[in-house]
Amino acid sequence: MLNNIAKSKNKNILISTISHFTIDLYPAFIVGVIPLLASKFSLSIFQISVLTAVSQISNSITQPFFGIMSDRYGVKRYMTFGLLTAALFISLIAILPNYLLILLFLFIGNLGVSAFHPPSTAIGAQYIGKKKGFGNSIISLGGNTGYAMGSIFFIAIIEKIGIKFSSLAMIPGLLMAVFLAKKLNFSENDQKKAQDSLKLKSLFKIRKAKLASIFLVWIAAFSRDVLWVSLITFLPLYFTKNNISLFNTSVIIMLFGLVGGLGGVFASYFSDRLKRHVLIQIAYLMVIPLVFLIFKTPVIIGTVLFIVSGFFLISSMPLCISISHDLFPKNLSLASSIVMGLSSGLAGITGMLMGRIADNIGIQKTLYIILILLFISLIAMFFVPVVGKKLK
Repeated sequence: MLNNIAKSKNKNILISTISHFTIDLYPAFIVGVIPLLASKFSLSIFQISVLTAVSQISNSITQPFFGIMSDRYGVKRYMTFGLLTAALFISLIAILPNYLLILLFLFIGNLGVSAFHPPSTAIGAQYIGKKKGFGNSIISLGGNTGYAMGSIFFIAIIEKIGIKFSSLAMIPGLLMAVFLAKKLNFSENDQKKAQDSLKLKSLFKIRKAKLASIFLVWIAAFSRDVLWVSLITFLPLYFTKNNISLFNTSVIIMLFGLVGGLGGVFASYFSDRLKRHVLIQIAYLMVIPLVFLIFKTPVIIGTVLFIVSGFFLISSMPLCISISHDLFPKNLSLASSIVMGLSSGLAGITGMLMGRIADNIGIQKTLYIILILLFISLIAMFFVPVVGKKLK
């Protein structure tokens, strides 16, 4: 009986990983076509930042709402809705006639991405095994791999078939939505537990120590996301300026995401030997010099440093999610949405400010400012065990 339950839950994780890969293809499309749109519509760095910011805000800052709703009404419907919406709207951005329409379709499509993520990570917490964070690291790997390959997938369609056929990119999402709706088996008992635990009034009676803990984790997630958004927004411009083709730039972005996903798996695997907040500190301590040296070295070496920085930067994502689940074990979707969605959404808003700053002082100096924020969050992680003692 228990063995059958374990197989069913781990099967759900496999389905969630594959669907996570599929849906995260779509928000990456905008990264791949940034140089194309910048040339077509004569966009400034600030306007380019708005494109990525709208994506981040829509697919992230609304996640707490979708987290509450999926905890209450069921994970399958929100994951299916998310796939359909993202695939239908985002696949059309390359053929839209103006900048404002692109913003509108990005916003609507990324609402689907937002609806998908909280219930997906709730399924990750079901992993049956000794390493409880491993389930989320596997699902995160699926998402990071999809995001890494999304831009190159979209660019390949545009360059090999033609921009008029770029809407064909919606096919994987539509097929995956049908598969997920038929095969995902999230039990009524699991859903009832989430419904019974989700009393909105109780959310306002959370202990101060628990709020302080989630805030510290949120700071780490927010600083990571600000740097992540800024890197994938600014670096394509830097690479194309240095005569790297659009397709090769997409390959570089893909490798950045792929090694980041692997970093998350490694970090989760070792999280039973080292405290999660210590692993986050180690990761950020490695990221700071790697990003700093990107512009201080030849383009080829800088490209390698950028890719390697992804391993450490993105490795912190499943760690933050797992800490949030430990803090709020009865509201997994909501917990995930705070450190994964709300942080990313606000990072998107901050990214617009970074774009304005970059227009004035340049990409290099702007990224150095963001590294200061990452260092502050590294220091903040020292207070996690101090606050944690008050929860015992």
